[in-house]
Amino acid sequence: MASQEQSSFDLNSDPQEPKKVSKSPLDGLFKAGMELFAVGRYSEAAAHFEKALQLNRHHTESLKYLGLALFYQGKYKSAVEQFRQVLSAQPDNEEALMHCGSACLATGQYDEAERYYRKTVSVNPKNVKGYLGLGQVLYRKGLYSEAIGIFEKGSEQEKDNPELLFMLGETYNKLDQIDQAVSCFEMILKRQQDNPKVYYNLGILYDKKALPEKASLMYRRAKELSSPQSAGKLRFAVPAAGGQEVFFSRSLTVVDHVASNKKAKSLNRTRYEKLRKKQMGKTPRQMLGEVEGLERHGTMDLTKASLKINEAIKIIKEKSR
Repeated sequence: MASQEQSSFDLNSDPQEPKKVSKSPLDGLFKAGMELFAVGRYSEAAAHFEKALQLNRHHTESLKYLGLALFYQGKYKSAVEQFRQVLSAQPDNEEALMHCGSACLATGQYDEAERYYRKTVSVNPKNVKGYLGLGQVLYRKGLYSEAIGIFEKGSEQEKDNPELLFMLGETYNKLDQIDQAVSCFEMILKRQQDNPKVYYNLGILYDKKALPEKASLMYRRAKELSSPQSAGKLRFAVPAAGGQEVFFSRSLTVVDHVASNKKAKSLNRTRYEKLRKKQMGKTPRQMLGEVEGLERHGTMDLTKASLKINEAIKIIKEKSR
């Protein structure tokens, strides 16, 4: 009897000490993947998550983080496939919904992106990034009035959010509501003084309001902040949402270089208005939405500006004779 009892219980063990449970291969692969994911080694992390899924294809966390690893590598279509598997098991998974929306937005699938973002804010009405994403989708679809309503809902959850204000400013510009657009970008400057895109867009808006001196100051500040010396210190927190086209106003090039006499100023103002009318037309111009190449564009702008300055001075001198 004693031998049977000894075979069932370890008499030398402490009954209060918890038993050590060895980790499964699945847990080990997932943990290794998470460690790589945390330091930005997404390709290697994805390989570990894929191996974990070979052991259990329904392991939700591996599916989700495989999707995230693919997403951060720019493999949006593959990422969506993983997130959809997560959503089939957890339809209200907020993170999967958000990243599905972002991936579809990046690949131009606007209807799908809208569906995912609307579900995101339905699951969590306080999700500011959900409103931002949904508003961007509507902006891309040209539904500017609806986009403004969504951005404003997001602002109700987080007042003075720079990303929402930036998109509101761009959307008001599309509707040619210049005063409201100016107000949005000026509010951003109260919180961010180091984003050249904000200054540049304000320059364009001041141009539209026929305030060339203020526009000139904004352009100069934008160029200062986008110089090589400043580039490493900048925060580009606002996501691009306006496509690839970039509009560069050149009206300040004439206004900034005027002669001191009244006649020259009058001629200069006429020249300015003529250029402004030619540039602006009737269609609201798209403002700066991409960070890349900002310094290069600014340099090109100033080069052409010098030619226009010389042309304007020549005209002024001829008219003055």
